[in-house]
Amino acid sequence: MGLTTQNLRLDDTLSQEVTMAVVGAVQTTFSVTVAAGQPEVGRGMVSLVGDVSGVIALVQEGLEGTMTLCMTFETVRDLLPRIVGSSISVTHEMTVDAVGELTNMIFGQIKTQLNGRGYGLKLGIPSVVTGKGHFVSQFHRGSYMIIPFYLDGQLFQVHLALYEGGKDSDSILGSV
Repeated sequence: MGLTTQNLRLDDTLSQEVTMAVVGAVQTTFSVTVAAGQPEVGRGMVSLVGDVSGVIALVQEGLEGTMTLCMTFETVRDLLPRIVGSSISVTHEMTVDAVGELTNMIFGQIKTQLNGRGYGLKLGIPSVVTGKGHFVSQFHRGSYMIIPFYLDGQLFQVHLALYEGGKDSDSILGSV
């Protein structure tokens, strides 16, 4: 007998999974405390502002989406010396690699937790977008969730954008 795939929703459950994955990945990797802010759920296009963003595709049967980790260079440069040592100068390439790897780690944890409960998520290879003050925009009419995180007063965001089966649908919107 095959497993029935549950439909992913932008709700408290997903918000908690994302928060646990982000806090766990950052805390384990960098030995720092991260605090999550109040998630925002909405519909339509939204722009995130940052300097370096990891973007990874997520796919579920009948559902397409992305997860974006958006950080400033300053935040990444403050974190990296914790694992590479303070005597090493943090380069642009190091920040790009770090955000790509962190994006992978976070989504890997989310995927493992949700798939263990029957969600059947697949993921793509992460891409990293850089540039001082760049914007990351999702050009679809689907739904999104943005969760702000704070690390020593610095803001970074995780953005999930979902679009269900080529149509705009309320079935993926939950409440947070």
